[in-house]
Amino acid sequence: MRFPAVRKVGKHATRYSSALICGALGLGALSVLAYALLRDRQAPAAALPKVIVAVPMQIVSAPMLVASGQGLFRAEGVDVTVQPFQIGKDALKSVLEGHADLALVADTPLMFALAGGADIAMLASVAESRRSLGIVARRDRGIRNIRNLSGKTIGLTMGTNLTYFLDALLQVNGVANDAVVWSDRGIDALYADFVGGRLDAAVMFQPHLKRIENEMGDRVQVFYGEDVYAFRLILAGRPGWIDSHPDAVKRVLKALIAAADSIQDKPVQARKVVGPMIGMDDAMLAQLFDPEDFTIALDQATLLALDDQTRWAMKEHLVTMRPMPNYLGAMRYHYLESLLPDAVTLVH
Repeated sequence: MRFPAVRKVGKHATRYSSALICGALGLGALSVLAYALLRDRQAPAAALPKVIVAVPMQIVSAPMLVASGQGLFRAEGVDVTVQPFQIGKDALKSVLEGHADLALVADTPLMFALAGGADIAMLASVAESRRSLGIVARRDRGIRNIRNLSGKTIGLTMGTNLTYFLDALLQVNGVANDAVVWSDRGIDALYADFVGGRLDAAVMFQPHLKRIENEMGDRVQVFYGEDVYAFRLILAGRPGWIDSHPDAVKRVLKALIAAADSIQDKPVQARKVVGPMIGMDDAMLAQLFDPEDFTIALDQATLLALDDQTRWAMKEHLVTMRPMPNYLGAMRYHYLESLLPDAVTLVH
């Protein structure tokens, strides 16, 4: 910027010249600042990558619900929309039909999909629980143990992990599959039909089990089978979508890792997020919410569980006989491994 020449007129000439220069510089700085503010105001904020995740609205989905409710996805630079479902089987169906990008689903429906030839990849398990599933049975019909289920009608939702869970508990306790009547029903019908006396027993997940216990008291008995089965909830999606959105995938995983840490460090605050999302009051949730259930990982036990369930499904003719699926090949473990190496314990 050029300034007009100033003639020296007495002793005030130099002072006048300096003031003029400073004033001009000040106006220039203000102009630059004003331009910068205006530019920032006019420039649109960079859009975050959008991801739709289909989620069963259950306690085991806590890392996803906490990450959403506490703003952890946005903190990691990804815009996640939670698509709610009752069960993981339906959440996975949403991905397969192209309505969602990722889904949380239990290992059994994931096994059925992969054994049936579906193109699905696993990114991480977000929960592993020993008391999320159970068989609730009517003591007023003479059921005191698993063996008493022989000859009884048991309700469950076929094609889910409830199917494998029931079979495992029956076999361990020496009860043949054909010794009981399997009755396929939706989740809402299971609850209503058991409470209404139309079923002798039912396989359910929390919080339905606790609600029935609270409602029916000593008229019912719940068998959890902690030593027989572990409920695993897995984040999965189509390999094509995952591999074409590596940055978004890593941001989702980072937020889930932060959510799992938040659950461990501040479980009460986590419950306050999860409870309203799944429609459960905090008094009941406090009885069921175990922070130790929530770890973001991919471990060898998950691989072995999928193999075991596939052999079971083939033996029971629930899937078409075919070569064992390559479950390790269906695991996109390198995304999690790049963020949290110790979380991946697969032999690969």
